[in-house]
Amino acid sequence: MRNSDNAGLIAPLRKYGLPTVVAIAGLALTAAPSLAHHPMGGATPATFFEGFMSGVGHPILGVDHLAFVVAIGLFAAMKRQGFLIPVAFVLTAMLGTAAHLMSATLPGAELWVAGSVLALGLLMLLQDRLNLAAISGLVGLAGLFHGYAYGEAIFGAEMTPLVAYLAGFTAIQLAIALFTAQVARMTMTESLAKFRSAGFVVVGIGFSLFASQVLSVAFPG
Repeated sequence: MRNSDNAGLIAPLRKYGLPTVVAIAGLALTAAPSLAHHPMGGATPATFFEGFMSGVGHPILGVDHLAFVVAIGLFAAMKRQGFLIPVAFVLTAMLGTAAHLMSATLPGAELWVAGSVLALGLLMLLQDRLNLAAISGLVGLAGLFHGYAYGEAIFGAEMTPLVAYLAGFTAIQLAIALFTAQVARMTMTESLAKFRSAGFVVVGIGFSLFASQVLSVAFPG
């Protein structure tokens, strides 16, 4: 893509600010009625292609997962060697998926997933008070619960679609996080305060997701 094309894509972000873009994306996600966690309609993937596409689709179609991955990208943009943050997340997400496949139990995984979005938004407001190791550790802990939730879509699958699923959700999450970090660096370098503003937006999205999960637990069905 030519530089002029890049400028055309980045200009709206510079004009309206990344927090606004994140807010619009969050509203679009929460308003979409057809979003679900299972790209295969709940069916267990049976082929390499189905496994890979299910892995790619799960973090995108799951609003809570996508919001968290985008927030990771924003946080990665704030830290030197910030790419280690999404790497820590995808590694522990694979462990969480493996735990689910081995029939381990992580109670309230979906509630923890929603809460992790809220928590990461709050951490963005404290960006200068946590070092890279601390944030990577916390994100890695959250990854266990995200991965456990991912495992539901592949439970009972054969080895080939299982490996493809792991490859798919790892690749798409790294791509989204690193792309978000790159765009953030290109558009927000003039003021760290704007990153903190984006954190407020993530907190709002996270609170909405967490409150929805709490209500679903309190009033099932």
